[in-house]
Amino acid sequence: MARRKRTVPRTMLTRWTGSLGLCCLIGCGSSEQDEASVGSGGAGSPSAGGGMAAGGTTHASSGSGQGGEGASPGGPTGGTDTGGTQAGGAATGGTLTGGWTSAPAGGASTGGEAAGGASTGGESTGGRSMGGASTGGRSVGGASTGGRSTGGESTIAGGQGSGGDSTGGDSTGGVSTGGAATGGSSVGGGTSDVCPPGITRTITVAKDGSGQHTEVQAAIDSIASNSSEPIRIDIKAGTYTEKLTIASRSHLCLVGDDATQSVLTYDDSNAKVGSTSGSASVLVSANDFSATQLTFQNSYGSGSQAVALRTTGQRQQFLKCRFVGYQDTLYTHSGSQYFRDCYVQGNTDYVFGGATAILENCEVRNVEKGSAVAAPNTDAGTAYGIVFLGGHFTAASGISGVALARPWGAQGAAAFLDATLDGHILAAGFTSMSGNDPANARFREYQSTGSGANASARSSYQMSASEAADYTVSKIYGGAWTPSYSQ
Repeated sequence: MARRKRTVPRTMLTRWTGSLGLCCLIGCGSSEQDEASVGSGGAGSPSAGGGMAAGGTTHASSGSGQGGEGASPGGPTGGTDTGGTQAGGAATGGTLTGGWTSAPAGGASTGGEAAGGASTGGESTGGRSMGGASTGGRSVGGASTGGRSTGGESTIAGGQGSGGDSTGGDSTGGVSTGGAATGGSSVGGGTSDVCPPGITRTITVAKDGSGQHTEVQAAIDSIASNSSEPIRIDIKAGTYTEKLTIASRSHLCLVGDDATQSVLTYDDSNAKVGSTSGSASVLVSANDFSATQLTFQNSYGSGSQAVALRTTGQRQQFLKCRFVGYQDTLYTHSGSQYFRDCYVQGNTDYVFGGATAILENCEVRNVEKGSAVAAPNTDAGTAYGIVFLGGHFTAASGISGVALARPWGAQGAAAFLDATLDGHILAAGFTSMSGNDPANARFREYQSTGSGANASARSSYQMSASEAADYTVSKIYGGAWTPSYSQ
């Protein structure tokens, strides 16, 4: 995804955003007093009340979403199709068919370097030209005619298992295959920095039985309770229909093959279980947690709060992940979280909660009409709530009048810096909720661009450059945590 340079001081992170793709087609409340406040209301009018009629004060404290789009294919083959060595090596001097239809004869064996190997099938006809930058991202064939070995380590374009650093590497998919089109999760990216340093062992989950476990919860449960061992859990491509709880274990790192292919999903809702918090498909109640290249989905659909992911813990970070639902998709319940290059979709209050949470360079997409994107419930004593650094706010065709935020809690804090806002954003920018006036909440905006930017209509919310300078990752987390995914 292309990134736009921010104009705030160098201490602030800058990101480019791009249009991410349309993810799903197609909000109202019940009460949940155990969460210390009413939740996000219904998806009613964005005017005063903003959906109170359809839920208002009866919203539960955590919403939910439905899994609009499931896992669309990650990308083509990234140059891993027919590269490598080929017929012609010794037989025809390597100049006959060049080494791109298969890998049966020739190559290093029949002719190899002597009969055309490096010359005709190497960098010229099969190397950079027929699979390099154009077909396979960073290098399909580059230095060795086929990357690491005709497509790196597998044939799923890019990502960790699709050629990793070779075929597709950082490029195949990154922004193009799955970026703008599928929702920012990207298909590429290397594997060397997907987890914080210090991993001691890896557990593999695979639907086909090729790993130690076929279910994610089984892999979690195999780790001793209260463990603080840095463990990586690789989740291979597949749809894992589980109500997943990750608790009592710190320093875990979950890595999917690709966000469009490794999908964690479940179908629950407030309407079903009588609790918004209880509707979460995935609950992460653990400190020092990392996840990348995964989809978190609630497949319930529209009509009730249905949480895809609930985060309750300190120092949780997410990179190139997708959060798919409708109402109350991403519940940043409490603690501190960091999201980078992610995709979030919903209709009403689909980023909400009381945590200090940064969403940097993310696509935030309304797939259905709703009252507001964000609904913070920040405690008065907490300096920062939900913060969007850069990113792109998009919507499906025909949607309009969506507020940036409404205050679930009277002291709710939300800030929007250097974001690109499409035309569906309400001119007033902010609206009320459950009797809470946005003018009394801690809502801020700085240098928005796009057809939905309207600083004059919401001038009282605009920050100065000096105020915006306080919104850096380091200052937001008080210098106590630097997420590795922010580096």
